[in-house]
Amino acid sequence: MKRQPRILVIGGLAAGPSAASKAKRINSDAEVILIERTPYISYGICEIPYYLSGEYQDDRDLVVYSPDRLQQKKEVTVWTQTEVESIDRKNRTVQLKDLKQGIRRKEEYDKLIITTGSTPKELPFMKPDMKNVFTIKELGRAYELHTFLNEKKPKRVVIIGGGFIGLEMAESFRKLNIDVTVLHSHTYPFSNIDKQSGEILINALHDNGVHYVPNSTAKSFGSNSEGMVKTVVTDDGTYEADLVVVAIGVSPNSTLAKDTGVEIGTTGAIKTDERQLTNVDAVYAAGDCCEVRNIITRRPTYIPLATVASKTAWTAGENAAGGHAVFKGAIRNIAVRVFEHEMTRVGLTRQEAEDAGYKIISETIQAPSRIPGMPHNARLTVTYMADKDTGKLIGATLIGKDGAAQRGNVLAAMIQNESTVNDVASLDLMYAPPFSPLWDPILIAANQTLKKL
Repeated sequence: MKRQPRILVIGGLAAGPSAASKAKRINSDAEVILIERTPYISYGICEIPYYLSGEYQDDRDLVVYSPDRLQQKKEVTVWTQTEVESIDRKNRTVQLKDLKQGIRRKEEYDKLIITTGSTPKELPFMKPDMKNVFTIKELGRAYELHTFLNEKKPKRVVIIGGGFIGLEMAESFRKLNIDVTVLHSHTYPFSNIDKQSGEILINALHDNGVHYVPNSTAKSFGSNSEGMVKTVVTDDGTYEADLVVVAIGVSPNSTLAKDTGVEIGTTGAIKTDERQLTNVDAVYAAGDCCEVRNIITRRPTYIPLATVASKTAWTAGENAAGGHAVFKGAIRNIAVRVFEHEMTRVGLTRQEAEDAGYKIISETIQAPSRIPGMPHNARLTVTYMADKDTGKLIGATLIGKDGAAQRGNVLAAMIQNESTVNDVASLDLMYAPPFSPLWDPILIAANQTLKKL
């Protein structure tokens, strides 16, 4: 009797369960095993700021699949609190360590899918014993931070990093009536954002009581004898803190793959082909540990988003199980809520466009999100970035109190399909007073950009 194929998936979150479930769906006879070093296999990282602020009333809503539910619903075997220490590519085995009992063992595989995700970047002076310094990435740490907020009731928090997570956490802490200082290494929140959008965000932070400190770099922490950080020392001053959140981005967790001989790309993440296959036979990779092809530039890029992770994982899972799926690439499509404002960024940033050699045409407009006089109507600021040579839309930023996020999805679809600004201007968009004016801001921005092209 022929032995059923064995597919091991290393890592949880968005990619791991998606890859494992897809593999089992494609080949129901396969033995599919998901291996995760923490007790949690599938949960929403992006929801964590809203859980901490109390918008999520039940922490069980954070968990998408528990180990038991994944096994019952998807017929995937799950080994939690189990670490993969090494991979033997020649003999197709993995060395495992049971983190609960300390026991090591080897397991065979026919196909392997690496979904080890990403790791929060840390400051060089961070230490594990600092009791009130947190990163926002793992569910276990989110629970610990939630407990810290309830028990210690901090009055002052310093957030290091003014990107998406940093601003979401700033809003969450202000809802808890905590004094918030955001230290950011650039002039405007995020990086490489246009001046008009950046100033809108800074005003929104100030209006809601957030102390935003631009062009600031943290140099050290001042701690007391109990291991609590009490001050953050920067190149332009010292800030008192009862709690510190470090949100300076993530790095691909590709060490295990690299040690196995898997090729690492120019971004520092795992390099795969369009089938998510690595250079090592029978080893696939997906999720935040991988680089992907940028649809706009045709170059490898690093886009650690759950949407991209799930799509690459479906591709890897299907192919590991004998299918023939292809992942063509992605663009960056991100939205954030900063108090009453929505902001979305799609496509390339200016720096990415310049690095790729584009001749950039940029235009910013302001227009009403709905018919003036209708409830919730607000000024929407739209910035387009186009390639002067081809007229293609390659990036956009939208910010306002109404209608920015979903309009961003429209532009993401256009950019993904390599549309020109003229194509955008030709869109037949709705005119309905409760939702959109006769000339939608998307169309106004396109027509104004066309004048420059």
